[in-house]
Amino acid sequence: MKHITVLTFPRALGTSITLPVEMLNAADAHQRVQQPGSPRLTIDIASIDGEPVSITGGIEIRPNRTLADIEQTDLIIIPGMWGNPKPILRRYPFIMDWLSKQHQQEALICATGTGVCFLAEAGLLDNKAATTHWYYFEQFKKDYPKVKLQTKRFITNSGNIYCAGRMNSITNLIIHFIERFYNHGIARQIEQHFAHEIKQTYESIFYAFDEQRSHHDEEVIQAQQWMLRNYANEISLVEVAKQFGMSLRTFNRRFKQATDSTPLEYLQHIRLGTARDLLKESNLSVAEISYRVGFNDPGYFSALFKRRVSLNPRDYRKLVRAKLFSLDE
Repeated sequence: MKHITVLTFPRALGTSITLPVEMLNAADAHQRVQQPGSPRLTIDIASIDGEPVSITGGIEIRPNRTLADIEQTDLIIIPGMWGNPKPILRRYPFIMDWLSKQHQQEALICATGTGVCFLAEAGLLDNKAATTHWYYFEQFKKDYPKVKLQTKRFITNSGNIYCAGRMNSITNLIIHFIERFYNHGIARQIEQHFAHEIKQTYESIFYAFDEQRSHHDEEVIQAQQWMLRNYANEISLVEVAKQFGMSLRTFNRRFKQATDSTPLEYLQHIRLGTARDLLKESNLSVAEISYRVGFNDPGYFSALFKRRVSLNPRDYRKLVRAKLFSLDE
């Protein structure tokens, strides 16, 4: 099973350490209920020397490993930090060396807020898109001119490196990693418990109108924007392809290459994401929601929804409205 390393250091923001750990542990517990005997997720909280660390609010974190102990890991979580990050960066150059080594070994790396500075300081973000906490934008631009700072994005992804500009975004990213490590159903269950109040999932932020995925195919970007505006209508992908000067085959190929999803998957994602919001926040019937998000057959909509979310629309509505979270252990 996967190995997760959560970094800790003085003045780290506690929530950006504890929340990912709680979410990942909850996902692992769900997995063990669904598949008894499956390998357990390993989560190590690591510091330079393994000694207790004073983080924000006078809280003390007790790491269980040192960074030097960890030769290889699958996912690294770097928390944000309070105040000017420069003193911490100067104090712990070994962290940058360790991150560079793990990056070479293709570990996924996820940093929150000013924790992104560790990656920038290590040179891992040179000529790559990144974001950080809005308060630090101007200083970040001065300190790291080679980084393509995206001030309008809450999440960026360049290869195996993910940056989150705010706490809600790290929640979205952890849900994304849970889906990647486990399955869609477990990710949605964790989302319902930990991110019930957050309307935008990781993917909806990633695909939002002014926050496109990090690609440069202008025709595909325009097609994405067009689908975001017109998802509720009956859509022929053949006609969409023609509208942007492509055959359907070329459109499918370029869209997949640029976004890592097919046009149909992207369209269904938009529709189902909107349907989830309507189920949470409106009293529309399932059939009305089906028509409103672009599905002419409520039966097909319900079947697709259940396949993607692991609950039918009615059960999903009951669950998210009651804020239930049950785990049979």
